[in-house]
Amino acid sequence: MSRAEFRLPSIGMAFLIVMVTFFSTFLVDWVLGDLSEKTLLLVLESFTILPVLGFVLVKRLPFKAIFRWRRVDERILAISGLIGLGLSFVTDEVGRLIRLIFPMPEEIVEALQALMEVRSPGDWVIILLSSVLVASFTEEMLFRGFFQGVLEGHTDVTRAVHGTAFLFAFVHFNPWWFVEILIMGVLMGVLTWRCRSIFPAVVVHMVNNAFAVFMMNFGESRKIGYLFRGHVSPVYILFGLALIVLGFRYIYRLTDNSAVT
Repeated sequence: MSRAEFRLPSIGMAFLIVMVTFFSTFLVDWVLGDLSEKTLLLVLESFTILPVLGFVLVKRLPFKAIFRWRRVDERILAISGLIGLGLSFVTDEVGRLIRLIFPMPEEIVEALQALMEVRSPGDWVIILLSSVLVASFTEEMLFRGFFQGVLEGHTDVTRAVHGTAFLFAFVHFNPWWFVEILIMGVLMGVLTWRCRSIFPAVVVHMVNNAFAVFMMNFGESRKIGYLFRGHVSPVYILFGLALIVLGFRYIYRLTDNSAVT
């Protein structure tokens, strides 16, 4: 069933659902505060999809259509992974530049490091499950699938992509990451619109989050060649930009040839 065959929610309702999700996480965090930080992260990421899923079930909206749960050509998914890698290099440097001007408070840095620090095989499982797998699916279903789809149905694509990306960056509630997440959101929004599916954006999201987990768990000594004077090496930045530009060109060509199924 296409989106034209059922009535989309209003923009106000879609925005309300995102806000309910956002503020409800604080309540869940408070109620389940006795859980370990890593377990709580998994619970919160899993909770992200529940309010909108409940709305879809109550309104009897078609699951696959409202969340853009559409299979795409495997080549698109592979190229999306490369785009995600390139985007990780570029946004890593963007973040370093921003934090050079506006340093992140030490207590926040330490809290993030403690949350993502891996000390056992069990930590690897729960962190990769919550931050990479679950977060990528639930957040893309909510934002690129549901919210951006509603905006596209009521306004033009440009406003839909940028509006969704802005809201996506805002609800992460970290001003030092805002620009990085905004850039990610715009590119994932374009991918979702072009491919008519959230799966390419899910792949980009997974690669980016996995990269972040890797970077937080390996010391500077193991990043030989990646960093240059505390910044991402120009070689990696150029390589990342090339992956993004060439990847999008290839995906545009594939979707022109009806590679979306």
